[in-house]
Order: sequence, then C-alpha cells, then structure tokens
Amino acid sequence: MALKICTCAAIFLTAHLCHAQPPEKPRAASKIQTIAPIASVEITRAIPETAGGDIAPCASVRPLTESDVRRFLTHARPITPRAALHDEFLVGDCYTEARIRFQDGRTASLGIANDAGTALLTPIAQGKEQAQGRYFRCRQCAGMLDLPDRLPAN
Repeated sequence: MALKICTCAAIFLTAHLCHAQPPEKPRAASKIQTIAPIASVEITRAIPETAGGDIAPCASVRPLTESDVRRFLTHARPITPRAALHDEFLVGDCYTEARIRFQDGRTASLGIANDAGTALLTPIAQGKEQAQGRYFRCRQCAGMLDLPDRLPAN
C-alpha cells in the first residue's frame, strides 16, 4: 500500500512539474536605435585623463580626434545606466570629451571612457547640459586610443 501511495505521489509530482506551460508570446525585436546624423564635432578634452583629473595614468593613450568620435558614434549601441556604471565601469579609465552638433540642430556633450568603450551622451539646451544623458557602448572601440606599447587594462 505504501508503495502505491509513493508511486501515485511521484506520478502527480512529475505531471505537475512537467506540465507544459503555454508558450510565451515572442517579444518584438528591440529596435537598434541609431544616433542622428552628425553635422560637426568639436573636441573639448582631447588629452585623456582619469575621472580624478590625473593625466599620468593615461600617458600611453593618444589624444581624441574627430574621426574617433565619429567611429564611436557609428558603432555605439545604447546601454542601461546600470550596465555603464556597474557592468562596464573601469576604475582609472582615461576619459575624453567632445561636443557634437547634429544635423537637426541639437547639440550634445559626449564623454568617452577609453578602456571600457562606453560613453555618456548628454543633451545641451540653452548652453547647459541637461540632467539626463544616455549611455552607449561600442565594444570594438574599447581601447581605441591606446598606443601600441600600452599594457591591457586590468
């Protein structure tokens, strides 16, 4: 009798665990948001420095150029603030900045973290940066300013 009860319990438990759930509706593919066409790029901080303003750790990183900014923005994809500040954040990264004017007349500030390949694009309105910016990641741009003799980032 005990064997029958155990067998029945096992069958019911298996049926419950293996019961097919209705399939989830497929999610719409997230659109890849591209950045608006660029009219001009002004480099505002070409010489890389750490967040603390130290230039020494960035001695083997070359200055930022307009073509670097255009390359970054061409290949960058949006990421969440958590991804930028937690998953992709590198302490001691070398930062550069540029001001971007888009063909539609909008202006934004772009701060690029070289080693991480991340950036913060912050809209500028009436000459002031807005509080909310958007984070971007360009995997193939990580370390794009490194000179050939620079050691890989830790």
